[in-house]
Amino acid sequence: MKSGNKLWSTIVDYFLILSAIIGVGFASGKEICVFFFEYEAGSIVGLMAFGLLYIYLFFIVEYIRKKCELKSYNDFNMAIFGKLCKLSEIVMLINFAITSAGMLAGADYLFKTFLGIGYKIPSIVLSILTLFLLIGGINKIKFVANLIIPLMIGVIVINSIGNVNPENVNMTITMKNSMMAIYYGLLFGVNNFVAALPVLFETKLKTKGKLAVILSICLIILLNILVFASNNFVTDMPMFELSKNISVWFYYIYFAALLMGLFSTLMICSHNMKVLISKDKKNLFVSITIVLFNLILSNVGYAFIVKYLYVVSGIFSGVYVICLIVLIIIKLIKIKRQKNNKIIENNSNK
Repeated sequence: MKSGNKLWSTIVDYFLILSAIIGVGFASGKEICVFFFEYEAGSIVGLMAFGLLYIYLFFIVEYIRKKCELKSYNDFNMAIFGKLCKLSEIVMLINFAITSAGMLAGADYLFKTFLGIGYKIPSIVLSILTLFLLIGGINKIKFVANLIIPLMIGVIVINSIGNVNPENVNMTITMKNSMMAIYYGLLFGVNNFVAALPVLFETKLKTKGKLAVILSICLIILLNILVFASNNFVTDMPMFELSKNISVWFYYIYFAALLMGLFSTLMICSHNMKVLISKDKKNLFVSITIVLFNLILSNVGYAFIVKYLYVVSGIFSGVYVICLIVLIIIKLIKIKRQKNNKIIENNSNK
C-alpha cells in the first residue's frame, strides 16, 4: 500500500512540474515555433541546449536544497540572495504577474476570435476558478494538474504525430543557425525554469522523476519541430491551425487543450505569487488581491502583453537565473570551505 501511495505521489508531482512549463504558448505551438524552429536543423541543437540547461538547473537547486536543508522556496530565496531576497521576490512577482495577465488576456482573445464571446467573460471565469484553487492550497492545484495535464499532453502528441510528413522534412544545418538556436533554446529554458522554481519546493520528485519531466518536454518539442519542418504557414497558433487536419471534432478538442494550457499556467503562476507574498497559505485577502490584480492587468490586451510585457518578463528571467547560478556556485564554494575547515580543525584536535 505504501509503495502504491509513493508511486501516486510521484505521478502527482510529475504533472505539477509539467503544468508549470506547458502553457498555452507551448500548446498553441507558437512558443516552440519561435524558440526552436526559426533556425531549421539547428533547432535540434537548441533543443539539446535546453535539455542540458534544465538538467543542470534542476539538479543544482536540488543539491543546494539538501546541503542547506531548505524546506521551502522562501528559505531557498533567503539562503541564496540574502539581503537581496526582497529584490529577488519583486522580480519574480513581476514575472508571474505578467504571465498570469497574459493567460487571462489570451483566454479573452481565444473566445472572441474563435467563438465570438467577449466582454471579458472567459478571463473572469478563469479568475474565479483560480481563486478557489488558491484558497484550496497546493493539494487542490496538484489535483487539477493531474486532471488537465495528461489530457493536454495526449492531445498535443496526437496532433503532432498526425501532422508530421517525413517526406517533406528538409532541414539544413550551419554553424550560424546552430549558435542562434542554442541562444533561443537557453532563453526558452530560462523563462520556463523561473515559473517552475517555486513549485519544485512543493514536490518530492527524485532524480528519475525530474529527468522524466525534462525528457517528456524534449520529446514534445522534437515532435513539434518535425511538424513545422513539413508545413508552411504563418499564424499565431500553428498547432491549433493544424489540428483541423486531424478532424473537425479534433479542432474543438484542441481548443479545449489550449484552455487547459492557459489555466495550468495561470494557476501555477498565481500560486507562485501567493508563496512570495504571504507565508500564510490560507490568507484569503492575498488570494483575492492576486486574482484581481492579474485580471486588471490583463485589460491592457493580449497583443500588448505578448509584444512588450513578455519581453520585460524574459529580461527579468534571464537576469534572475544568471544571478541565481552565480550565487549558488558561491554558496557551494563556501560550504566546501566550511567542510574543509572542520576537517582541518578535527585533525588538529586529534
